[in-house]
Amino acid sequence: MTFPENERTTILTPRLRRTAIITASLAFLAVSLVLGNELMFLVTFSLLALMVLAKIFAYWTLRPLQFEATGTPEAIEGETVSVKLRLVNKGILPRYIVEVELTPQAGVEVVDSNHLVFGQLLPHQPSEASVKVKFHRRGFHPLGKAVLCSQDPLGLFIATREVQTTEQVLVYPQPKPLPMEPEGATKRFKWDESNTRALLPSLTGDEFWGVRPYQTGDPLRRIHWKITAHQGELSIIQTLPSFRQGGMILLDRHPAAHRPIGIDGETTLDELVRYAAYLIRQWVRHHWQVIFWAPPEPPIKVNGDWYPIWRKLALLETELFQLKDLEAMGQGVVLTTPYSPFLSTYLRTQGWQVWVLPINEGDEVSAYKDEPTFAVGR
Repeated sequence: MTFPENERTTILTPRLRRTAIITASLAFLAVSLVLGNELMFLVTFSLLALMVLAKIFAYWTLRPLQFEATGTPEAIEGETVSVKLRLVNKGILPRYIVEVELTPQAGVEVVDSNHLVFGQLLPHQPSEASVKVKFHRRGFHPLGKAVLCSQDPLGLFIATREVQTTEQVLVYPQPKPLPMEPEGATKRFKWDESNTRALLPSLTGDEFWGVRPYQTGDPLRRIHWKITAHQGELSIIQTLPSFRQGGMILLDRHPAAHRPIGIDGETTLDELVRYAAYLIRQWVRHHWQVIFWAPPEPPIKVNGDWYPIWRKLALLETELFQLKDLEAMGQGVVLTTPYSPFLSTYLRTQGWQVWVLPINEGDEVSAYKDEPTFAVGR
């Protein structure tokens, strides 16, 4: 008879072992009382003392252990990331065979097994193991709870201790494609990216991009002397052309504009953030200057490094604001929903492309239409 690999069968469980020892102790005690044999009574006492020591040993094993995640990992929603978990023995004696059962929080999925086994734990020496997890929503997320488990050498008792991991993982939004490319601040936006190509680094631009090893024929005035001195070989500065004047992205995060659209607290704001992340990444990648505006905060200019704005998008939440001077801001793209109290204002303002998140009404969990909805201000 065969069993599946993921099933474990144990004939002698800790409870059965304890039952066997207690039964033997009672038998030796009865014999010692009937026969008056002191040796039998000593055996009974020894078996009971052994059980007490075994239970103390099991809990002693877990007492000085500290469970934590190493570093501060980061992830992208929907993608698998490997998180290193560390178990540290704070005691003065080594510990052996400690199992950890990870229970993730809502919105966190363990891709592979959440059962970890740590072998020998030397005093003040960490032992590490990795687990692959997937986060379904942007923001700061704790890994969840972990149950530490150990047994005594005789397998009579199983001691457990529940700990909460204090480390949090910063989850960035997953950029979602939206076919929209800017044509400059004074021109109308173009909803087609077929003719767009990324600019490559060269030696003739104005914006610093990086360095590369020196090649025959490179101008000496482009040598990066500080990195050359540090690395011991000639390094040439590579640049990109100056950023072209691009446009503005306005993200509507008014609380009245957003609704829940899925499990784990996902809202329409999360979906708009994914589209905004894609536009910012693509425009910066194609060397357009982007201005990101999420009222009531002031607009932020993104010239080349989009990492800080990506972090901001990961933590963006709804907030009340009053829309003022929209026409004075020039032109750009508005990312909003059909519920927005400012939708009519967006549509009446000249020079703005309004992209409305397509939502099918009447569903308990809103679904998206196949075709995007957009309009141009008057």
